[in-house]
Amino acid sequence: MMAQEQTEHLPLEQLVVLDLSRVLSGPYCSMMLGDMGATVWKVEPPSGDECRGLAPPYINGESAYYLSINRNKLDICLDLRRPEGREILLKMADRADVLLENFRPDMKERMGIGYGVISQRNPRIVYCSISGFGQDGPYKDMTGLDNIFQGMAGMMQISGEEGSPPMKVGERIADVIAGMQAAFGIMVALHHRSLTQVGQFLDLSLVDSLISTQAALISYYFATGQQPPKRGNGSIFSAPTQMFPTADRPINLCIMLDKHWIKLCHALGLEGALHDPRFQNNPLRVKNADAVNEIVAQGLRTKPSSYWMEVFMQAGIPCGYVYNYDEVFHDPQVLHNGMLQEIDHPTVGKHKTIGLPIRLHGSPGKIRRPSPLLGQHSREILAEVGYRAEEIDSLIRNGIVKQADLPKR
Repeated sequence: MMAQEQTEHLPLEQLVVLDLSRVLSGPYCSMMLGDMGATVWKVEPPSGDECRGLAPPYINGESAYYLSINRNKLDICLDLRRPEGREILLKMADRADVLLENFRPDMKERMGIGYGVISQRNPRIVYCSISGFGQDGPYKDMTGLDNIFQGMAGMMQISGEEGSPPMKVGERIADVIAGMQAAFGIMVALHHRSLTQVGQFLDLSLVDSLISTQAALISYYFATGQQPPKRGNGSIFSAPTQMFPTADRPINLCIMLDKHWIKLCHALGLEGALHDPRFQNNPLRVKNADAVNEIVAQGLRTKPSSYWMEVFMQAGIPCGYVYNYDEVFHDPQVLHNGMLQEIDHPTVGKHKTIGLPIRLHGSPGKIRRPSPLLGQHSREILAEVGYRAEEIDSLIRNGIVKQADLPKR
């Protein structure tokens, strides 16, 4: 690959994002935008974003959960229940390119900060609303969390082994995927704005996001009218594809292509299986998955995982270790890719954080600042939108705005 000269500018550094969202989906979205250089104004109520209390674990009094998804943001603590607080928010919206929120659909209208009000003041704004089920329809006022969305999107019915009860994915996958899709939707809307000079409203549902990620398995249902069978660590589309034990620890294999099946048989000394009529192509191997999996498992049990990984990697056979987190963050490729970073926080001190998965070679993103304290940048943001020092002092004195004092270290 040819080396590309890097610019000193971050790709989104002219973008201002007004982030009213809490917990995970919205903050994950705004973190992605902040990582790429956007100025993110995170607005928190006096009680703080709810995920400040999602603990343990704490790190020196700060929620590890909160620290994980709020880097690269400036924080203002604002009481939106009071007219003065809402007026500050409207002035911030006048300066913003994007407004991101995950209130219930009716709440923002009652507060006077809905899209109609904001867009009338700032027609160029992209207003992104993330909700469980969408801004209208029979479920628009339902509340929920990730396991509820996984259940209603059908995801829990495809997880686990055949015959097992419904099971959720280990991570809060609905929130994370919705946050990623919100970031994509915002960038699409901003591109459209560059052509028309007009912003727009973006409606993103966590259930819709989860449904969209299941395209392959849902295609099975559309084609057959039947619920896809559960395969646990396996697959309904290819075989042998699953986690297999070796002499010491399991590894994953994913054999979809016939050329990989041929290579696997040679590596395992199973040349006889190449002539077995049950295994001549992938559809036949899927039909006879139990038999092919047993043959492969017998071969793999004879030697340790490190031996097989070296053999398979050299042969170009899709394979992988089954890591715990400690192993993930000692893996040489993960470290090479910069997915383990360290950041300095005013109260926590130096702590580990995940790196950026998107690596632009010409204008890479950057971790510029840690997750903020509640109200850490209130004065800075208020000055940016035009408030004088004495006005800021009055707002803080009257409890409309809170300003965090940095600890001495």
